[in-house]
Amino acid sequence: MTDLETLDAADLATAHGGVAMKLTQYGYPHDPYSDSETRKGHGAYHSLDSHSMAITDSGLRALGLTRSEVRREHPWVQIKLKGGGTLTRRIDDRAPEHDRRADLYMPRGFNGHLGDHADVSLLR
Repeated sequence: MTDLETLDAADLATAHGGVAMKLTQYGYPHDPYSDSETRKGHGAYHSLDSHSMAITDSGLRALGLTRSEVRREHPWVQIKLKGGGTLTRRIDDRAPEHDRRADLYMPRGFNGHLGDHADVSLLR
């Protein structure tokens, strides 16, 4: 009998192409759920720019991250879109918890071609 190596969540996410998450967008002009801090460009962790995204706490846990690590390390993720293509985003904000979700900050406008699910993995 051989000993089996234990894999952590980050290793599993990389091996399988990422953690499946709902994909949403926020911060676009006329966003019906916009709040005053987002309109000022303030994220829960860092200032927002065109590379920013928000993520739910369950999404953070699935990537093996904590809120304090996000504040300290400013992590980037790779988002593999279901229709093809890849985005690279930085976790700068926190999304309200409803489900495992990556929420793209889109100050230049909503993009209806991105789809509603993607595989998200932590860039190391």
